[in-house]
Amino acid sequence: MQLAELRRIRLHVQGLRAVRAGAITDVVRDFVAVQSQEFVPAQWGLAMRVPAGPDRPDLAGVTAALDRGEILRTHVLRPTWHFVDPADARWLMELSAERVHRANATYYRRTGVDGETGVRALDVVAASLEGGHRTRAELAAALGAAGQPSTGLGFTYVLMLAELERVAISGANVGKQRTYAAFDERVPASAPKPREEALVELAARFIRSRGPVTDRDFAAWSGFTLGDTRRAFAAVVAGDGGGGSGSGGPAETIEIDGATHWHDVETTASALDAPPPLTGTVDLLQAYDEYIMGYAARRSYLLPDGIEAVHAETSLHALMIDGVMAGRWAPVVQPKRAVVRLVPWRTFSADEERGLAASVAEVERFLGVPATIERVEFGTDPQG
Repeated sequence: MQLAELRRIRLHVQGLRAVRAGAITDVVRDFVAVQSQEFVPAQWGLAMRVPAGPDRPDLAGVTAALDRGEILRTHVLRPTWHFVDPADARWLMELSAERVHRANATYYRRTGVDGETGVRALDVVAASLEGGHRTRAELAAALGAAGQPSTGLGFTYVLMLAELERVAISGANVGKQRTYAAFDERVPASAPKPREEALVELAARFIRSRGPVTDRDFAAWSGFTLGDTRRAFAAVVAGDGGGGSGSGGPAETIEIDGATHWHDVETTASALDAPPPLTGTVDLLQAYDEYIMGYAARRSYLLPDGIEAVHAETSLHALMIDGVMAGRWAPVVQPKRAVVRLVPWRTFSADEERGLAASVAEVERFLGVPATIERVEFGTDPQG
């Protein structure tokens, strides 16, 4: 298999070319966890995978789903934000919390939230959340009154500790302020999964939603070791999908670009049987989109000629043409208007310009305010 075929399959599997989900909740459930550091761009990343039309939610619609707890946002798998389905939140946290704690250990010590201090801080957070959803400011006030870390990194790591210990998780917005809620209020009770079973389910769903993938892709995305990854992948190939929803059909290996990749046979066949996508298709992806961050560097499948590596950026997002990076973009959102900044890396064809205009129009509809385009002509350093 060549990189062009790999790109075609991944675009299909990721819901960027084929209808894979009818609602944003389906998107999150299919992906198991969706990286979401940049809150508004991450919501766009969900919405754009729902077919364009009246059923594709705008920003207000995605935020409302988060407020209702249909999608949750928390630190899981790695020390970073992810969207997760409520039905998956508990076992994902049980599976990965130990490794995230280990990654955070140095910062716990530096900020003084380890040991007994951390336990006392968790008690304060839990007591505060018994009264309802709390903003960061309200939790900071409660922690400060109890003599616990309430500012800076110490406060940040108290909140992450509360998430990992299944005390807190995302709550409903209060105006434009995000809140925390009691974990057990928003996450349904469920029996614990044995570690190996949970890891195999995670691997099976990862292969199905992002394949073909390498073992290093899963290790980089999930935070688990290559040893864990290879055992889990072997179990998936042996037919043990972990018993979870969406665990998929049989998995096999295939060689691509000199590396072994695992893929879900049924999903790959569906992608290759589908009509070839139109050329000149433009995707305005958020920087941490799963099409980018679901795989380990150097991500050669999305690299244009002359670029050695592409890294996620918070200030500029990924302008893709036919699944390959062709520039950067960024939405600058104000209460009544927005600016879509475009930094193309090359001259676009007429078809590509039409595709770009259509994608900008979809971003405008999602934001719910008029958007103007600010264009920086190509010639800017692509790595900058």
